[in-house]
Amino acid sequence: MEPQPGNGDDAVARARELVLAEQFEPAIALLRKHLATHPDDGVAWRRLAGALIGLGHNAVAVKAAGRAIDVNPEDVAAYRHRALAHHLRRRHRESYADAKRAVELAPDDPEALTLLAFNVLNVDRDVARFKELFQRALTVTPSSAPARDAARHYRRIRRRSTAVALFLTAFPSAIVLLFRWLVMVDPSSAGDARWVIWPGVVAMAVSFVSALLGWSARGAGPMLTLPLVATAMSAAGIVTAGAEYGASRGVPTAAALGLASVAISGCYAFALFRRGARYGGA
Repeated sequence: MEPQPGNGDDAVARARELVLAEQFEPAIALLRKHLATHPDDGVAWRRLAGALIGLGHNAVAVKAAGRAIDVNPEDVAAYRHRALAHHLRRRHRESYADAKRAVELAPDDPEALTLLAFNVLNVDRDVARFKELFQRALTVTPSSAPARDAARHYRRIRRRSTAVALFLTAFPSAIVLLFRWLVMVDPSSAGDARWVIWPGVVAMAVSFVSALLGWSARGAGPMLTLPLVATAMSAAGIVTAGAEYGASRGVPTAAALGLASVAISGCYAFALFRRGARYGGA
């Protein structure tokens, strides 16, 4: 589709129609032609930023939105566009500042609230605040697509967190107990071996289910906290030690295997923390 000739407000309005129809290239051409003779048209700069984002030209969109803000420092939509362009470039701190300013100017703007929510998640790592902000957006506009997407992301974070907590508990227990069973297998101790093999098999099954649950929430990082990790590590140690004590009635061996499970769980948790899994980043 070729851009149609037009001047002033007509050109900007026509560009808006093209953007809504996802005809970004004609919209950009029309807006650039218009801005060549109307460089102080803040709305046109803002529309240009939106069209550029549509094409994935986010770095240029940041500059276009900046020009719109220079013309009108209270243009909420321009701050939103620049925040979105920064977010897509993974410049989360810059996006945070623009989204925060947009919410200051328009506290009930659902798109600005949702953008701020995602930036709170990525910068502050505050899942509770993330939830509060997207819920505010949904209260204002229940049909808001960005806010509904944020709600789905929150549910994925919760699901992934549950899966990781289960895995931190079950997988170390499964590994230690099954290894213990391999080294203790003896026909004369078959009854005792059941105390080890069946808890080990159940723990391995739980590990498999938790892995599937985590896979279903891919795209969202787990929301790990130190109390959650400590609980999972303790549970892994208790399960392993209890099973071993039932098999051997040996306190030192049970304690040693329990500590081994705690250590494995802790190492895996440490790896997750190193990757930033203590928050559900977007």
